[in-house]
Amino acid sequence: MIVYKLHGASSSPFVRKTWIFMKEKGLEFEHRQLDPLDKTERFLAMNPAGRIPILEEPDGNFIADSSVICDYLERVHPDPALIPADHRQRARALWLEEYADTALNGLCARIYWMYILIPARTGKPVDPQEVSDFKTEQFPGVFDYLESVAPDGEAIVNDQFGIADIALAAAVRLMDLAGDPLDATRWPRFAAYYRRTISRPSAQSIDKIDIATTEVWRTTGNAPKTDPP
Repeated sequence: MIVYKLHGASSSPFVRKTWIFMKEKGLEFEHRQLDPLDKTERFLAMNPAGRIPILEEPDGNFIADSSVICDYLERVHPDPALIPADHRQRARALWLEEYADTALNGLCARIYWMYILIPARTGKPVDPQEVSDFKTEQFPGVFDYLESVAPDGEAIVNDQFGIADIALAAAVRLMDLAGDPLDATRWPRFAAYYRRTISRPSAQSIDKIDIATTEVWRTTGNAPKTDPP
């Protein structure tokens, strides 16, 4: 049986996306915490771009970037399919993955930074007004769109759960970890869809590590060196 190693801070939405994807595939892997802010020689040897996650194969080969990793694993381990085979559906799924990784993650990561990392690294407390102003200005464009396309079921593309659903949930999870979850009153369809995804066993498998890792970030300003107990 192939046993991979997944390097990266578990609180990263890109690590979380890859983790959930691998769990949905039923793949065996070991997690190795890697601080994305500490660009060590070893880190840069694995990925010169200095970004996480990084997948290490049993033969020592490294593959970087969550989207590249997931595409690679889909080709190597095609069952169950998490990226549609149909060209148009595939394009839609990969576009939504990209939207999650960029537009959505930009918002959710900012919330995480304002609540967790900025206070830990600067000693300045959270400014509720700054958070409120940011959400008022930035959230409607992205979340109004996601509300308009959110499905009643588990899959946003052709009733087939996959990469788009995973990427969207992986980003929004940052807000839960920050203690400021998505407003389910304003965006009820998308919030309910998100909750269905994050309740899957594949997503729950990273939950305790996510929470513990966030607490380390909150108290030290750095990622843990190993998975917290």
